[in-house]
Amino acid sequence: MWFNKVAKPLKHQRRLPLVRTIVQEIMEQFQQKIFRFFQGDGVRLAEAESQLSQAAKEFTVEMLQAYVQQLSVNLEEDRQGRRKAGLVIERKREERRLLTQLGEICFRRDYYWDKHKQCYRYPVDEALGIEKGMRISNSLGLALAGGAAEMSYDKSSRYVGEGKVSRQTVMNRLRDCQAKEAIAGEKRWVAALHIDADEDHVTMQGGKTSVLPLISIYEGIGSKGKRRYCKEVFHLSEYGLSGDELWEKVLSVMESRYELEDTVIYLHGDGAPWIKTGLEWLPNCRFVLDKYHKNKAIKKMCAGLDQGSLRQSVEGALRSSLAQGNEECFRDITESLCKENRKREKNIREAANYLHNHREAIAICLQEQEANNGGCTEPHVSHILSSRLSSRPLAWSKKTLVCLAPILAARGELEKKKATPPVKDPVLKKAAAKAKKVFQPKYTLGLVEPDAIGALTAINLGKKTPAFSAVYSFSR
Repeated sequence: MWFNKVAKPLKHQRRLPLVRTIVQEIMEQFQQKIFRFFQGDGVRLAEAESQLSQAAKEFTVEMLQAYVQQLSVNLEEDRQGRRKAGLVIERKREERRLLTQLGEICFRRDYYWDKHKQCYRYPVDEALGIEKGMRISNSLGLALAGGAAEMSYDKSSRYVGEGKVSRQTVMNRLRDCQAKEAIAGEKRWVAALHIDADEDHVTMQGGKTSVLPLISIYEGIGSKGKRRYCKEVFHLSEYGLSGDELWEKVLSVMESRYELEDTVIYLHGDGAPWIKTGLEWLPNCRFVLDKYHKNKAIKKMCAGLDQGSLRQSVEGALRSSLAQGNEECFRDITESLCKENRKREKNIREAANYLHNHREAIAICLQEQEANNGGCTEPHVSHILSSRLSSRPLAWSKKTLVCLAPILAARGELEKKKATPPVKDPVLKKAAAKAKKVFQPKYTLGLVEPDAIGALTAINLGKKTPAFSAVYSFSR
């Protein structure tokens, strides 16, 4: 095997052992690759990035393979420890291949019968955290899942996995992951919090459309020059939950971040039943009709009028009557619009009823100035959900949406749903500690240790030259 090779000693290394460890041989080969690269006529950055990074990956893979091989040998040679642990070798040197972000790792390990647990095991796999049937590492799986949250399965396979994994594998890794929860700091108190609630309409497998809610929580709107942004914003999205289950989770997350006593919460939305359910769960909460949907309904009422001063004046009168809560004025404008345009009477009355039912949620913006410091539901849905789920012709399964929705909302690091617990077997810990010693060489690879030089004795070079100054500084 490759790990049993013996390297011939160089002339200036006669005192070193004749048989070198595989670790030292790997290090020498890597060193020679680096030196050969810089021995050319010139070094271009593009070539250095590709060749040196590939050489570093190959070096790391070979070192990992050497470590695993040494771990397997140590476990096999520790007969007394295996006897206490009840491990009996069933089959020797079975091959295992694992695809990682560095490349494919290939190693051999033994198959054992565990007398205590009455089962067959691969202890080396357990020590490395490799699960049964795993073909790609956890790190690569998380990277593939993170790529799938931003791009298609095929692109994630090509860009992250270098085309060595299938689209089905990328989807499976996405389903195995979840968004890592942000570590909440100390609770803070703020005078007001704003919540934008809206949904994205996602096409499911089979052609039907399903609703995916998005909750955005922030401390009002700030500005950086001409740009406006939501301060301290974070998002929540869950697929398949009822309204009560969703708002219960929203409340628990908010309570972990804020002291909600005496805090006014403004809930912005289009007035859908699942959104208004939040008024029953959130303390001191007030509903505010989102400006996008308010303006959309006003435009719908005035769509039959010609573009010009008349249409602008009617829209202004509608806004003023709604803001002031003047129902009589709003009703008179509605009736006059219906008389002038009988063909659109149905659309006008639908929009008027929508605005009339939310007249209190519109008038609050004039009564409380803070109510105007929020309400941007559509941009949140567009950037967080629609850009990946519904901006192009795609069809999703319920199982995938359950996993993908929280990941898109969190936009943070990913972690496996079920992390592999660390191995606590004493015999494996002993074998691993012994294998690590191989990576601590007792001598250098033909290089002089800086500490072994010592201090130079002071010498008199005669005339003071630049060379004399340099040597003299070291001698001091």
